Amino acid sequence: MPTYLLFFIALICYSLNAQTTRFFVSAHQDDWQLFMNPNVYESIKSAEDTTVIIHTTAGEAGAGMGNDAYYKAREEGSLAAVRFLSNTYGSGKNLGAEMERSTEILNGHSVIRYVYRNVILYLLRLPDGSGQGHGYNLHDCKSLEKLFYEEIHQLKTIDGTTVYADKDDLIDTLKELVKKEQKENRIEFHLADTDRALNPNDHSDHQTSSLLFQEVAHDFGKNTLFLYVNYHTAKLPINCTKKNTVISAATWGVTTAEIADHRHYSTWDDIHNAWIGRQYYRTKIIP
Repeated sequence: MPTYLLFFIALICYSLNAQTTRFFVSAHQDDWQLFMNPNVYESIKSAEDTTVIIHTTAGEAGAGMGNDAYYKAREEGSLAAVRFLSNTYGSGKNLGAEMERSTEILNGHSVIRYVYRNVILYLLRLPDGSGQGHGYNLHDCKSLEKLFYEEIHQLKTIDGTTVYADKDDLIDTLKELVKKEQKENRIEFHLADTDRALNPNDHSDHQTSSLLFQEVAHDFGKNTLFLYVNYHTAKLPINCTKKNTVISAATWGVTTAEIADHRHYSTWDDIHNAWIGRQYYRTKIIP
């Protein structure tokens, strides 16, 4: 039996329960558009619910604040994609490019927060850990993976605004973030699948971000995990409807156009486009 048949595949047909807060954990600023969409689109359309997107790393490939602010170009790509999806429905409600920006103090750490209608986006700006979790020289080869497995302590954000002392410090911060946004609603966590048989050859930052939030989810209890295949979906058949494939492609186009507008190479290419129109995930209930 093909691997992809093992997944519970539901595109727009999964239940969007009223008064739900959905946390989409995206290690890099272009992950959710390629691996968790159109579920993000359907969540944003559900106006009575809250969609929270969390970027755990700066996705800067070891450049820190340099390389012509590559991290910022990717952030702007994600923010533009949020605005695009929010403005694809309804009439007379468009807000333009204005987003409510604030710096939140969570567990003593500063975290950037953006709001656009019913969407909230957080930027933690931790260092990109590289595909294998080895980290980069600029950050003393530190990574989320090494912090999670307690091989290191003291993981600093690339902008130097805060330092996480250890794994527990980061998890406590993520718990406070969830408590702030939950508002007593039903909650869902949308994460990379950490079963390597189902989600092979995934990025270390994807996997570790998921492991961190699985610990958070178990602490909260009574929630649902949505566990997504990431890179491997490029080798699987398109499974989105025609309409949702258009949404998937358009969201990706907006993302990569913003990256190019900030003087970086467009990622509208055969490698990235191979993920368009594919969304594979399974669910797990936390009692």
